[in-house]
Amino acid sequence: MRRIPIELPAGYTIRFAKREDISDIMLFFKKHWNENHIFASDRAFFEYEFCRGDEVCMVLLLNDKNGIEGTLGYIPYGGELRDIFTVMWKVLDNGQMFAGVGLFYYLIDHGRCRHIYTSGLNENTRNIYKYLGFCTGDLQHYYMLNADCESRIATINDETELNTDYRDSGVCVSLYKVEDKNDFLADYCPEKRADKIYKSPEYMVRRYFENPKYQYQVYQIQKEGESTSSFLVARVQEQEGSKVLRLIDFVGDEELLAHIGAPIRRLMKDNDFEYTDVYVHGVADEVLYQAGFSKKAKDSENVIPNYFSPFCRKNVNIGIFWEKEMHPIIWKGDGDQDRPSA
Repeated sequence: MRRIPIELPAGYTIRFAKREDISDIMLFFKKHWNENHIFASDRAFFEYEFCRGDEVCMVLLLNDKNGIEGTLGYIPYGGELRDIFTVMWKVLDNGQMFAGVGLFYYLIDHGRCRHIYTSGLNENTRNIYKYLGFCTGDLQHYYMLNADCESRIATINDETELNTDYRDSGVCVSLYKVEDKNDFLADYCPEKRADKIYKSPEYMVRRYFENPKYQYQVYQIQKEGESTSSFLVARVQEQEGSKVLRLIDFVGDEELLAHIGAPIRRLMKDNDFEYTDVYVHGVADEVLYQAGFSKKAKDSENVIPNYFSPFCRKNVNIGIFWEKEMHPIIWKGDGDQDRPSA
């Protein structure tokens, strides 16, 4: 990674946040991010997202006179193998143009992180990441329509984009719903490859079984009637008198994703889901095409909304960065891209 010399003027310091800083951080978000933002108004959710015991997962830029002038939050995925995603990166326009990079360096140097990523990067910072030596890209957006449901959430103006050439793979795959976290932990075997994101059991339980705002559905994939160590995480979203199924995360053998089309279509049929969608980077198009998903083009005339809390009927691009030499698979559930904003 390329380093830019950072020299803060007198009176400025960078350090990790403490619990006694939380009220001031929330006020900072209220004043300088959005007065209605969930992290400005809901302390319980703030602590769920950023507190791990005594650790408050945020780096602060402090001015002796004005207090907080910058934040860089992060979500740790593990303990020993500590991969992290950065979130809530905000620095005031106070002439300290490189202070945000200073926060980033501080986290890398002192945050005990193995690898660092982000999902939801600001387009204005994409070139900064490139200059620092990181790779940047976007999550790809795929969707599968339920032909038996009226379109109320999605807007389909270009049917030529739809994937109509798929065939059931012939591999018998089913989705078994896992209700209890202990049943999940009994079969969960997180991958520890150096070039992949490590998602610890503790992270998965906290993120998907103990989330205070969203109810997630965790499915264990069974192949030919036998359980595998692969799990699919989904969430039902209701809007406009309709329901959709959003695939949020996946851990395990990505090749199995090519065979989930049939059980997903059964879920849509049985529950009257209008469509199923997924944002992901690092899974080959052919895998999801085989399952029956269509890929939404960046300039697509079809609208598959991303924002529901609050709802906004528009297509959304989600930018990401990762370290060179890595081959991560990044899902919408990574970082803080699947949480309410207000």
